[in-house]
Amino acid sequence: MVESGRMIFLGTYKHTLDDKNRLTLPSKFIAKLPKNIYVSKGFEGCLEIRTPIEFEKRYEALSQYSENKKDARNAARIYFSNSQELEIDSAKRILLPNELINAAHIAKNVTIIGVGNKIEIWDENQYIKFQKAITPMYESIVEKLDESTK
Repeated sequence: MVESGRMIFLGTYKHTLDDKNRLTLPSKFIAKLPKNIYVSKGFEGCLEIRTPIEFEKRYEALSQYSENKKDARNAARIYFSNSQELEIDSAKRILLPNELINAAHIAKNVTIIGVGNKIEIWDENQYIKFQKAITPMYESIVEKLDESTK
């Protein structure tokens, strides 16, 4: 799905890391991704995959904060030091660096989800726990968000 030239990533997929920490990406995602992508430590214990365009938007958003503010410096340090540019190989795999695997507590089995402008990689068990905790609150979360935009 493309909206005004933007890639929209959807769906949930189960995959496995191989012994060399390579992860095969879902075919539906591969069709939308360039050869080089960015993988970063995300929130709630996942990794995020962004296209170069979306990674640059993230950079622009973080760089709008004043470097005179300690929180701005720390957010940039944490985000960019926990990001890597990776290449998708001919077998549709990425090689996840050990540092990012450890940061997200990823074991062998992973859940890969589309989250609109990015893709998230979760340890399978962590994602199950997240889903059980957050799914019952979905409607109230949407209501709060709707109220905050009025």
